[in-house]
Amino acid sequence: MFKSNDILRKQTALKGERKISVLVGISIAFMVHVVAVYWWYQNDDLLYPLIMLPPKSIPPFWHAIFIIMVNDTLVRQAAMAFKCVLLIYYKNSRGRNYRRQGQMLTLVEYLILLYRALLPAPVWYRFFLNKEYGSLFSSLMTGLYLTFKLTSFVEKVQSFFAALKALSRKEVHYGAHATSEQVNAAGDMCAICQEKMHAPILLRCKHIFCEDCVSEWALVKPADLRSFGDGSTSLLFQMF
Repeated sequence: MFKSNDILRKQTALKGERKISVLVGISIAFMVHVVAVYWWYQNDDLLYPLIMLPPKSIPPFWHAIFIIMVNDTLVRQAAMAFKCVLLIYYKNSRGRNYRRQGQMLTLVEYLILLYRALLPAPVWYRFFLNKEYGSLFSSLMTGLYLTFKLTSFVEKVQSFFAALKALSRKEVHYGAHATSEQVNAAGDMCAICQEKMHAPILLRCKHIFCEDCVSEWALVKPADLRSFGDGSTSLLFQMF
């Protein structure tokens, strides 16, 4: 997972020079693994939480952890396979709109984070219905859990709609188009992609970058860069 994530980051940065064979290989490997695991564990209540339904029976604690961890990992792998497809599409698309590519990747990332936040809810909901701990305890724990989950869910919904709004905008300007004199004075080399500047943008801080590079990085908040490639967040948080 982590090695493929690094490869995916590098392929994203390569833009027009990215290797289709590498992206196709990652996509096939992940999708085969996802299908194989769900087929192998088809009787272990893995599929019900994927469609936001509780497991058929109340799972023991460690089995609940197992269901959540497996589903979370496989959803991340499926998301990475889909991102590879997007990278292949934008590599071969006419015009190669990398700004739109960055917006799409950001939207997919926030959508997956939102979905992963919901994945544990059906499992823990069923687990807390266990009357062996007492009906009062079960009701209290269910209410506390749903309250906690709602707060994190609202935050992720807001992030998703912000990314969706950014995708719906046709033009995004982060500064003014730089003149040829300003570009020559800056060295005519983008510090982000390390290539000759394409559609250079002069920011308020007086730095000049390619418009595609600026728009890609501006779409992702610094706190989210750690998880941009594969949706990785705290494993403990994702379990709950």
